[in-house]
Amino acid sequence: MPFFIQDQRRALDRLHAKDAQHPELVEFLATTVDRFAAQRLAPQAAANDAAEVFDTEAFRALGATGYLALPYSEDVGGLDAAFSYSVAGLETLAKADAGFTLGVAIHGTTTDGIHRFASPMLRQRFVPSLARGERIGCFCLTEPDSGSDAKAMRTTYRRDGDGFLLSGSKYWITNAPSADIFFVIARDAGDGRISSFIVERGWPGTFEIQPIQDKMGVRGSNTGMPVFDNYRVPLENLVGEEGHGFKQAMQMLNGGRITIGAWATGVAQGAYEKLLRYAHERKLFGKRLVDLDNTRRELSEMLIGIHGGRMLSYAAALDKTRGLDIAAEAAIAKVAASEAAVKVGERAIELAGGYGYARESRIERHLRDALLARIGEGANELLKIMVIPRLIEDRFALEPTSSLW
Repeated sequence: MPFFIQDQRRALDRLHAKDAQHPELVEFLATTVDRFAAQRLAPQAAANDAAEVFDTEAFRALGATGYLALPYSEDVGGLDAAFSYSVAGLETLAKADAGFTLGVAIHGTTTDGIHRFASPMLRQRFVPSLARGERIGCFCLTEPDSGSDAKAMRTTYRRDGDGFLLSGSKYWITNAPSADIFFVIARDAGDGRISSFIVERGWPGTFEIQPIQDKMGVRGSNTGMPVFDNYRVPLENLVGEEGHGFKQAMQMLNGGRITIGAWATGVAQGAYEKLLRYAHERKLFGKRLVDLDNTRRELSEMLIGIHGGRMLSYAAALDKTRGLDIAAEAAIAKVAASEAAVKVGERAIELAGGYGYARESRIERHLRDALLARIGEGANELLKIMVIPRLIEDRFALEPTSSLW
């Protein structure tokens, strides 16, 4: 079975069938991206998971295919494609190796932030090389004491002559150990304004990265804790205006939630396909496992969840390209896809029995990876009590149920 599947093609057809670029972009996903997933990622996925290795050479090779450049404007070397093609490719890659692909997703969030919010000079300076995969980006928002509550951040900056001095630490930062470009959110030490900066290595002051190892899942990504102490950042590396950092970060998270939705869908698809193969081979009570009524029902429920997560993620990605407010849609896609991925992973293991619980099956890795989707880019619990309820209230205020029928 290919890594880019017909269900993805049909989902994209529903959104883009009339677009002039559509046949060419789908062909790119079905050939170049599919081959990369099958030949470069999948064969090493289990080994990289076991050894906690992020394959930077594979990342550079992915950049060389043109995939990373898909959603960006042509003036910075992009292909000006709708974001939905990017997330479809992300699903394909995540099915092959979710750990590696998490790094790709966070790199994309970083590049998107620079592309959308930075000055023209910074865009030209950073986006082309990031879009080619020549440099790796990471998004530094979370801290040891501020995860879902991002406004509680303690990393600070202060103006000092011709630059800013950055001090503090970030935590659970994907790509940090191998990144070249750091999109850092910090608070003004004086007035508390939150701003964004593009940070590189090698400037005056202290900038260290402490690796975070022995994770339960997504072990093919690398994670670290960047620590800054009076680290000098040039004035021109401020992203946009001072005080706009929190708004920028929230908009970046909206896009990031869509990528996590597509990523989780790829993880779920991988677990589903491995179970389906096993169910056609395993005999139970004189029948193939796939022929038992309970298995049929379970497989059907898995497919329903996967289809739902895919369409919600692709549609939210298209809304992002169109410039619409995607806060609620991104949150809904992320929650639906991640919950489906965890359910698929759990049931795939249980239906495969002891075999599913063993590493040999390659199923258990998908559940370990899927659990991260509930947490990353805003915990599902937070999204369900804060972000999505805002949509409920806004929609009711706009279209109240004023009478019964």
